[in-house]
Amino acid sequence: AAMGATSQRGNDGGTRGGDGASTSGGRGRMWITTASGALAGATARVCVAPLDVIKIRLQVQVESGAAGKYRGLVQATQTIIREEGARAMWAGTIPALFLWVPYTAIQFTVLSKFKDAATEFERRHPGSMQSVPVSFLGGAIAGSAATVATYPFDVIRTLLASQGHPKVYNTILDAARGVVRERGVAKGLFAGVSVTLAEIVPASAVQFGSYATLKAQFPAMFEGNDFACGFAAGSIARLVVHPLDVVKKRFQVAGFSRSLAYGQRVDAEAYRTFFSAVRTIATREGLVGFYKGLGPSLIKSAPASAITFSVFEAAHRALSANFPTDTTDVTENTKKTQNVVSTYTKKK
Repeated sequence: AAMGATSQRGNDGGTRGGDGASTSGGRGRMWITTASGALAGATARVCVAPLDVIKIRLQVQVESGAAGKYRGLVQATQTIIREEGARAMWAGTIPALFLWVPYTAIQFTVLSKFKDAATEFERRHPGSMQSVPVSFLGGAIAGSAATVATYPFDVIRTLLASQGHPKVYNTILDAARGVVRERGVAKGLFAGVSVTLAEIVPASAVQFGSYATLKAQFPAMFEGNDFACGFAAGSIARLVVHPLDVVKKRFQVAGFSRSLAYGQRVDAEAYRTFFSAVRTIATREGLVGFYKGLGPSLIKSAPASAITFSVFEAAHRALSANFPTDTTDVTENTKKTQNVVSTYTKKK
């Protein structure tokens, strides 16, 4: 199981997550883990980009129901392709790759370092890590570091994916200059970063907690079926944290220009703070406003997870075979990185 929350002492002397995957060190092969994860994340990102575009269009749409331009997954897909062409389904993919490749690279590296530090601490103080949720803490810290480092690309991706046609920004640099010109660096390129960081910790907590609960309460259904249990836990986590994702997307596009054919522009004055954003959405759109784009987001999670795991495994095997290291068994390292993958297949 890739969602174990507590650490256990393994026979190899390394700290083991509840999934039994070794987290003992291996500096010589860390680049293999990082590169494999980055490639897997990039591949998954390209494959699920259309669903991400639809999700973003629905999330930044102020109007609800029949008043909105987009009224569901199928209708939104048909409308985008009819008005903008099939290429529009991959709008914002380049900045998404600029976001996701370094994001996964940073996250893998930070999480691996954190687990190495936990292993060393456990070696020096036996039993001290027994009740510590190493995987949860490591995932939260790694996700936070990666989010802050790559967040400007997330803002630019959201703008390019949501602007529609005619385009306001044609390139990544054009969008970056426009954001800085209109709102500055801190309020533009990092708009909504606090909401994003607030989303990471509860998402991880719900995902890990749901996974363990489902395994314990429904053994006949989920025992031995980690994929199904992980999908269910990820879906529960998405239901809980999706409202924060909607608020974040509104922060990212608030005040920026786009064609009125795509609905009202998001008023920057109404989204000055987190609480004003929540109040605005609740007052104008009701509870349903916080769950716009939920359908595509849920549908995206299963194929994204499957693609990430399969590409990661293939890349890891290929790199390990062509660039052997003097460290321990490659298969054991693959198990370790499976645990790492599960911590980031929630975002974006």
